[in-house]
Amino acid sequence: MPVHAGSKAQPLAWMTTFNDLITLLMVFFVLLFAMGTPDPEKFQTFKNQLQGGLGVMHAGRNDGEGLLSQNQGTASGRTEKPAEAPPEGVGAENVQELTRTQGLEAEYTPKGLRITLSDALLFQSGSASLTEEGLRLLGKINAVIKPLQRQVRVEGHTDDRPIATTRYPSNWELSAARAIGVVNYFSHQGGMPGSRLSAAGYGAFRPRGGNDNEVQRAANRRVEIILGQVEASGR
Repeated sequence: MPVHAGSKAQPLAWMTTFNDLITLLMVFFVLLFAMGTPDPEKFQTFKNQLQGGLGVMHAGRNDGEGLLSQNQGTASGRTEKPAEAPPEGVGAENVQELTRTQGLEAEYTPKGLRITLSDALLFQSGSASLTEEGLRLLGKINAVIKPLQRQVRVEGHTDDRPIATTRYPSNWELSAARAIGVVNYFSHQGGMPGSRLSAAGYGAFRPRGGNDNEVQRAANRRVEIILGQVEASGR
């Protein structure tokens, strides 16, 4: 009987070690899972700071501020740069006046003033030629931003529906042509020096949201006017 009882006790000893091993493996895999799914906001902040620290090329030139202008401080993003206040010499009422235009948005961001215009305010469908209404609206915008002596970057965006015409083989060409059209207006009719102006076309690859319905597509078809740093020459 004692020998028989001892033979039953042996399995219990190795099962204790086995259970410990399984517990350790489970903890190990939980750690792997946690490491593989970082917090999206913290990961984006870390990536931006890494790019900024390395002086990543941005929009075809070395971005002097890197990508740190939205989140200054450590990689945790604890210290954020506040949105820029209305520039001196231009009252906030001027920007508020612009925002009364349906389809136009104006906001102060950590990078400066950004004006977003629906494509329908400036162009006919599939065209990069400014309409009469678009010319008048750009005249109002020019009156607000020209005195600021800021760098002005114009970005063209489309929805995801393909376009294939002789003049615009793809949305790349259409979005770039629209941005250039706005820049040409600021330069030729608005009197801004070319050193302050730049243009970029992103096609459908930087949408504001989805492209699942016409409302979303309309929001993605836009022109953004972004005011950056004060022009070095001060003109």
